[in-house]
Amino acid sequence: MAELLRKPLLPEYCEGEIHDFLLELIRKEVKNIPEETKCRRREICEALLSVNHEIGVRAALRNEACTVLKGWNAQESQIAALEKLGFGVTKGRKHYKLRRDNSAFFTSVSATPSDKRAGANLTAEFVKLFF
Repeated sequence: MAELLRKPLLPEYCEGEIHDFLLELIRKEVKNIPEETKCRRREICEALLSVNHEIGVRAALRNEACTVLKGWNAQESQIAALEKLGFGVTKGRKHYKLRRDNSAFFTSVSATPSDKRAGANLTAEFVKLFF
């Protein structure tokens, strides 16, 4: 029997990143199927989830980054925390650029956030882009 899925030639930013991402997609798919619905799709998803367990490094990294970003006000301690998590932080004139391990993906954040929603909005955009 062939492998269920072959691992792509894509570097992982943390241990088990691709594995955990696929499990997250499967969990989302199960949520989209009403519980009372009996179907093969649900059966396959539940079977896969029962024999594959999350490694958890990706989720822990995402949670730590979100904690730093929710109260974003461009403090040195916040920048240092993001760098420790593996994110590059480059200062421009009015914005910082956040990038993951020299990847092509980046987001800009204000060096002087203007409102309390800025951190929450930044966190949502950050998760969509990097996780």
